[in-house]
Amino acid sequence: MKKAVFGNGGHSREVISYFNFDVQVFVDDEYAKGDVLPISLFDPKEYEIMIAISNSKVRESIVKKLPLNTRFFSFIHPSSILSGDINIDEGCFIGPNCILTTNIKIGKHALLNRGNQIGHDCSIGDFFSAMPGSVVSGTNTIGDRVYLGANSSTKEKIKITDDCTFGLNSGIVKDITEPGTYVGTPSKKI
Repeated sequence: MKKAVFGNGGHSREVISYFNFDVQVFVDDEYAKGDVLPISLFDPKEYEIMIAISNSKVRESIVKKLPLNTRFFSFIHPSSILSGDINIDEGCFIGPNCILTTNIKIGKHALLNRGNQIGHDCSIGDFFSAMPGSVVSGTNTIGDRVYLGANSSTKEKIKITDDCTFGLNSGIVKDITEPGTYVGTPSKKI
């Protein structure tokens, strides 16, 4: 089965640059031109696909628009270190120099960018996005559609609800129980 990527922006081009195989790029129909095909031509019998969009909610909306029989592939960069007992669901991207220790579950369509770390005993939901340098300490439970800005970090034993966005350099030091946008250290909702 051939490989495909949805997206033609900066993140998508970065993802594709790490592959040692060819991919077909698809985008929304109105943005297709040249070798970049409209998503209306995507055939799930011919391609398996990765959604290479950094925004968690947009990534989810694209997945929901694709045919039910679509297959999604995951990619783990060879420079990343995955220790033991790690479950990574479909459609995930694990970028260069990531470190995942042990007893970790990562949901569907997660994005771990360059140099992310995830500690032991973590459960991470679907459509998680961790930007470069983000660190998730041990024994964290993170919901769906959570976005960690570059160089953000969590204290150990933290729970984060669904639909949270953390800005650049956020320090999450207590449970986050309300969806929203958070900034600073300690992270505060804005």
